[in-house]
Amino acid sequence: MKKIIVESLVLSQKTAVIEDGRLTELFIEDNLNNKIVSNIYRGIVKRVLPGLDACFVDIGFEKLAYLRLPKDKEIKAGQDILVQVNKEEIGTKGAKLNLEISLAGRYLVYIPSNDRVTMSNKITNEKERFRLKKVISSVNKENLGLIIRTEAQGCEHEELKQDIENLKHKYETILKEYKLGIGPKLLYKEADFSTKYVKENVNDSVEKIITNSNSKYEELKRVLKSINKSYIDKLFLEENEDIFNLYKVDSQIEKVLNKKVWLKSGGYIIIERTEALTVIDVNTGKFIGNGKLDETVYKTNLEAAKEIAMQLKIRDIGGIIIIDFIDMNKKKYQYEVIKTLQENLEKDKRKTEVLGMTKLGLVEVTRRRDKESIDKYYNIECVCCNGNNNIKSVNYIIDKIEKEVMRIRTHTSYNDIRIQLGSTVYNTIKEDFMEIIEKIIQKYSVIISLEPSDSIDNEKINIIYNK
Repeated sequence: MKKIIVESLVLSQKTAVIEDGRLTELFIEDNLNNKIVSNIYRGIVKRVLPGLDACFVDIGFEKLAYLRLPKDKEIKAGQDILVQVNKEEIGTKGAKLNLEISLAGRYLVYIPSNDRVTMSNKITNEKERFRLKKVISSVNKENLGLIIRTEAQGCEHEELKQDIENLKHKYETILKEYKLGIGPKLLYKEADFSTKYVKENVNDSVEKIITNSNSKYEELKRVLKSINKSYIDKLFLEENEDIFNLYKVDSQIEKVLNKKVWLKSGGYIIIERTEALTVIDVNTGKFIGNGKLDETVYKTNLEAAKEIAMQLKIRDIGGIIIIDFIDMNKKKYQYEVIKTLQENLEKDKRKTEVLGMTKLGLVEVTRRRDKESIDKYYNIECVCCNGNNNIKSVNYIIDKIEKEVMRIRTHTSYNDIRIQLGSTVYNTIKEDFMEIIEKIIQKYSVIISLEPSDSIDNEKINIIYNK
């Protein structure tokens, strides 16, 4: 059975998926950087660039957003337009916009500007594709532009009909807001990742959905009610509790951040990240097997193939991945290892491609990169050892401070504490993160004073209780 655990902290919101006691997915949202991709705005055209078929649009941010225009689209400066963000601001460049609005439901994506019906390529069963087309044809009386999502597999008439109605109502509300008032305006805000994940993945296989935030609990409750009222019984609030510790998520994250991953047989894999690619090395380790050497190697590689697919997903590693399996002489064994790797990667929602095995046992895999891997949140390169090792980041330390404060306020009567930090971490927090510390103070009604200490490791904190 599956558990979805949503940990809401001041600095971050994390969504962990636990299946049969094991962490299988982890998603981190940094609260310092509010995401605007998929948000819909009423924008004001500020400057048109006729030679580039583009314009700059004011959507209420400091930087003007950039919009490419279709060749047949005439737009003038000062005009109101309905736009959707498809790329975040990066550096000095503003967000990138799109005129074609799309709204994602649980099973379908609604595109009001066209009347085509398309289907996710991940739905590969021809019978199911035919059935879904037939069902959509019967419920899509207005010839709306729709994309049938992978999640629609197995859905019946009523579920798809309801999804269409919800999406139509959402778009009608956006249009009403668009016509009200003047100037740049946010018309539709995309739900955060945890809410979207629950909305798209909750089903009978989900045993529990747990959160430690009352506002998140109420938000998820509304989402579950709109899907299936009985699903509300799966939702639990453990307010201001360290639920990642309670459900043993933190200990599994620590393992995920290690370069070495042990296999059940006694073998292990080493995961090395570089700027350009990720290299994974497979070793037999303590596994000696009961038979011949080639059998031992084959079994280790098979086990490693399954684990590698899992690790790429949990760590959210993208780009080019080179896997150095242990050399196998038999073509049959090589084929089976590659097949096992491909089958396990197919469970990943990210687009991946396996490019075969060379004579040296090297396998190249590409995995679509949508965002930074999770170790970018938890780890930074160690300056003292020229980047050869990683140390815990300030994000990790601040999350740790909040978890300690949470524990103190829940289980003790103390409300005034001193926190000693390594000097480097102390200086970084004082310079860049005091606003976050102030929010922690307000959230838990506690007095916190920070002080540097040269005797404390930069990855640790020391709590002193004030009387």
